[in-house]
Amino acid sequence: MKKVQVSFLFLIILTAFVPALSQTRSALPLWERKSAPAVILGRYVDWKPGDKSFPPSYWGNHTSLKGNNFPEVTVDSTAGRFTLVWDICYPLKHDFHGWYIMLLPGDTVKVEINKSALAAYEAYNKETPRDSITTSKLQELWKKAVRIEGGSFEQLQPIRMKGMDLGYSEEYAQAHLRDTYDEWREACWNEFQDVVKQLPSLNLSPVEEEYRRMLTEQTYLQKLRQFTFMKRVGGIKDKDSLEMIEKEMTFKDPHASELTYYRNITGFYACLSNMRDEGWNYIQANGLKDSPLGRWFKELEEARAMMERAKAMQPVAESELNALSSEFQSQIREVQEHLKKKASVSKEETPETVGSKGIRCELPEGEPQEWLPKIVAKHKDRIVLVDFWATWCGPCLMGMKEMESVKKELIERGVDFVYITNTSSSVDEWQKYIDKHAGDHYIVPKEKMLGMQIPGYESAIPHYLIYDRKGKLAKHIRGWSNVEGMMQELNKIE
Repeated sequence: MKKVQVSFLFLIILTAFVPALSQTRSALPLWERKSAPAVILGRYVDWKPGDKSFPPSYWGNHTSLKGNNFPEVTVDSTAGRFTLVWDICYPLKHDFHGWYIMLLPGDTVKVEINKSALAAYEAYNKETPRDSITTSKLQELWKKAVRIEGGSFEQLQPIRMKGMDLGYSEEYAQAHLRDTYDEWREACWNEFQDVVKQLPSLNLSPVEEEYRRMLTEQTYLQKLRQFTFMKRVGGIKDKDSLEMIEKEMTFKDPHASELTYYRNITGFYACLSNMRDEGWNYIQANGLKDSPLGRWFKELEEARAMMERAKAMQPVAESELNALSSEFQSQIREVQEHLKKKASVSKEETPETVGSKGIRCELPEGEPQEWLPKIVAKHKDRIVLVDFWATWCGPCLMGMKEMESVKKELIERGVDFVYITNTSSSVDEWQKYIDKHAGDHYIVPKEKMLGMQIPGYESAIPHYLIYDRKGKLAKHIRGWSNVEGMMQELNKIE
């Protein structure tokens, strides 16, 4: 009897661990679940003082949980050295111009770049037809151009395959113009299979072959998403037809069981740029939320929602935080403490210091559509210039900087400045801009921005609203032009 009880207990324990054991074996490295900086230590081996392109150009706007869209950068232009630091709690792909490095929390990666060899590689890469297999020559030039050491992820050699096009010629779009979504999906699937069949012939390492397979799967998902775009390229322009086509598009796919990326958390490596939404949407559409990657994505989405609230200084229950993995908790708590400390400093501002730097303000109570009227109402008998912006938006920052030249004059005339960003902005960068720009500063949860019902707003920034002294909207302006144009609009208001 005891043996039966023990066996039954073991079965219960084993069953409890089935989700963890259901992951397929992966050649790709699992990352340690933690919040830690990832560092790139870079050096040009053929650097000459005065050379341009330093540090090498890179692509920002990566979504970290904090929303820090760009790394911290330190340069030594004399020695041709640079350091890039990303504060992350899950993997991030740092994209240089034309190549990238995969970063895991806590990684330190050393990079040596030969500028002349890199130029030769880029020239060959540009001149070679994209549908040709040129692995050997490409890799030979690459090895002379860039040397990468350290890090948890095996840095991959560049390859070329006859692949799946994501940019469509008019001829291609015309050929698929009458496709139903099901027919389009099958055409994409056939192209996907043709690409996958090439992988064994490329003599890739197990890590590289698995990763390339996942990337190809994500390209397949992205191409499914482009159903409406393909129709538009083919010549369909009217709004009603395009809306009907968009409704026909779904990620529901009879081939879902043949894909692999969702079977292990390492599938996230293939979802690091714009593919992330396709990956998560596909998982949900095909009943895969209980897959290893599906469960991780679900927790990430919960952490993101809490971070949005934390950045907007809205309450987050301790029980909610404790339900998350520790790396998410630590970053959310860090943001909460940072903002709490900054808010306490703002309350200590004196009349003498208010004009020299901005004030971090809490959102009014009520629904999103009530926020803007209540914010404007605080500035009784004043003209109000509301500036919708973000820390990652170049034209926004240009407009803010150029308006500083006339701000003192405008404030004396009775103009108040209100700055509103959403939680896509970096908290740390946002605080820096508060210190630079006098006015009231608000941060709004990203998903609540449209709910504010901003006049003339079409999800594009910078966007400006000008209110007269009675709180009535006088003008909405899309985009930044110049100080003169803004002054002309403000001068129209008494």
